[in-house]
Amino acid sequence: MIVYISTDGMHTTMSVRRCLCSRHTFVWLLVFHATALGVLLLMLFDRLTSSPTNPYHKAAFERWMNIRDNFDVYQKEQIQQDEMMKHKVQWRQMDAVMSFNDINKDPHNTAEEFTALQKRIKEEERRMDEAVKSANVPLDYIPPVPEFSEIDIVPYLASNITNKYLRLPKSLKGKKSFKKEIVILTPVCDVAHLIENFVKALANLSYPHEKMSVYFGEDSSTDETYSAVLLAAQELKSKHGFRDAAVFRFNVSGGVHGSWDDIHAKGNQLLRRSHLAKARNMLLKESLSKTHPDYVLWIDSDVKTLPDNLIQHLLYAKSDVVVPSCLFIQGRFKKFYDRNSWRETPTSIEDQAELPKDVLLVEGYSHSTRIFLPDLKAEGRVVHLDGVGGCVLMVRTECHRKGLVFTEEVYEHHIETEGLGKMANNMGFSVNGLPWVEVFHN
Repeated sequence: MIVYISTDGMHTTMSVRRCLCSRHTFVWLLVFHATALGVLLLMLFDRLTSSPTNPYHKAAFERWMNIRDNFDVYQKEQIQQDEMMKHKVQWRQMDAVMSFNDINKDPHNTAEEFTALQKRIKEEERRMDEAVKSANVPLDYIPPVPEFSEIDIVPYLASNITNKYLRLPKSLKGKKSFKKEIVILTPVCDVAHLIENFVKALANLSYPHEKMSVYFGEDSSTDETYSAVLLAAQELKSKHGFRDAAVFRFNVSGGVHGSWDDIHAKGNQLLRRSHLAKARNMLLKESLSKTHPDYVLWIDSDVKTLPDNLIQHLLYAKSDVVVPSCLFIQGRFKKFYDRNSWRETPTSIEDQAELPKDVLLVEGYSHSTRIFLPDLKAEGRVVHLDGVGGCVLMVRTECHRKGLVFTEEVYEHHIETEGLGKMANNMGFSVNGLPWVEVFHN
């Protein structure tokens, strides 16, 4: 028996398989070449559009060539531009806050300027040395007024000198001569722990209590301040015999809260002091609607000690606006606290001449080209000032009624109490300080 095997089917199957494999390979080759062609076209397009001959990229290409060929020059120019931009942004924004250190100075001092600087440094060293030594042996002379207030230690003076400049006339000693009505205004916020001491300081004042009223302005406290001042007002009126005492509660939006460093950071001072000015002006308006005093006496709640005859000294000045020196004790030394009471100098005025109007200039963050109140003792008991602080500040009520307020926006580079000082001078009111009368802050 013979068997025949046909191979036609096998040949057909293998042919189909070869055909399918060829087509599969062809498709993959087609995809690969299409992708490669696309990549090449994209590269070519990018090269053409990035070419320096392309009008849209020519300027950028030339700038890049410049940077590559002159990198050192470019780097210096960029640094200069960054510095200029930094100052422009600082000056143009309403939140620009500067100290005298921030004002541009010509680094190329002349020989005369350098000599004057060396002389001033030697004088500062001498004043610092005598101030430090005075803690052990008080000075038997009055230091001359410096060119600028460069050191912050206030020297102790011999008692015979101090007593001479603190002696009050008989007209300010007898209780029968005390005819002026005084209203004491105190803004408070988060100071519950200080109120007890503040009440003691007010109660210790020798001016007739029946001639004084006390009004607190509580604003946005997060502690028990409101409760504390309610009790304080009741105590001042019932126990210590003040004519009147009350608390006004405000809720002024904004302000600066947090740690001492946050509150006093230089960059926060525009916001912080604008808020304080608003709170002061609201308290002023409310209090003057309740009483008609001869003088408004602003006293901060965080003062530590006040002279018992403080008001008599302030009245002695016969001034529209008057402040004493506000200091604090650090170890054995007396040091400046309120640096907002100062007098301009030709240099400080020149420094401000080129500043944009909306720049706020603040003291206490660098050296100053002004003279602070405690350094003006050599001029006598009552001295002229341009700026005033709010630690203790007395204003004739008539001045407030004529429009004198705490500036809530930048006014001649200043705000709040210093703005009030500038405004008072411009309105023709007398603005003075008592360098010999010292109050002490916490």
